[in-house]
Amino acid sequence: MSERLKPLNDVVFKKLFGEEDSVECLESLLSSILEFKVTNIEIVGEKLTVDKIDGKQGILDIKAYVVNSNEKINIEVQLVNQHNMIERTVFYWSKLYTENFKKGQDYSRLDKTITINILNYDTLPTQRFHSIYQIQETTENVSLTNLLEIHFIEYPKFRKLSHDKNNELHRWLLFLQEDVSEQTLKEVIEMDQVIKKADSKLKRLSEDEETRRMYQLREKQIADLKSNIKGAKREKAEEIAENLLKQNDSMSVEDVANATGLSFEKVKQIEIEVRNK
Repeated sequence: MSERLKPLNDVVFKKLFGEEDSVECLESLLSSILEFKVTNIEIVGEKLTVDKIDGKQGILDIKAYVVNSNEKINIEVQLVNQHNMIERTVFYWSKLYTENFKKGQDYSRLDKTITINILNYDTLPTQRFHSIYQIQETTENVSLTNLLEIHFIEYPKFRKLSHDKNNELHRWLLFLQEDVSEQTLKEVIEMDQVIKKADSKLKRLSEDEETRRMYQLREKQIADLKSNIKGAKREKAEEIAENLLKQNDSMSVEDVANATGLSFEKVKQIEIEVRNK
């Protein structure tokens, strides 16, 4: 049997929840997040191929319409913190909100639009792992409209919890978690028939050569992105260290190392280059 693919790899996630045979699984996941029964949805998206796995928005997210209410729902996974999640969330939400709206149409035809972000990092100041945002008056917390709704699920906060397997959202998040124990995984699969169905599909995907090719390509892209971000942070830290050493003759190597997070040896090297000029 092939190794279990990481469900939060966004190629795998899209195949698990964004294909024609995924409606039941997506409805269950959305119901657990939105806390109401989501039914009769239509999944909208394009077929994944290797040449389309380029990491761009619109390729790996999942878009669905609730047929009865015309609500638009977009759900995506972000594994790498690029420090722009809030801004890009509002930007892409606004694009989806006005999508297909034609000049001259009545504004009442704009439909409620819900964005769901599943993040493998912390980005919000809240303590809750599942945060929900709407537009409200700041003093009396009176809602202006329900047309905007944004959900964030932050995995690091979820992992710290004592998990309740009787909670549907907890079960789904445990199933999707890369490092879940075999025992916990077995328990949530046995407790939930829809998750059992998702697990069966994940096993099929793990055996599929084309899926594994796309999966590995996406894993490489994610690793490269992490490396690039780490490199950019290191370059910025080195730039800050250089400026501190230039502008503060009394500042010690140890002080600069503490301030920037760089190693003592690296700062010492920078000091030699800066102060011996």
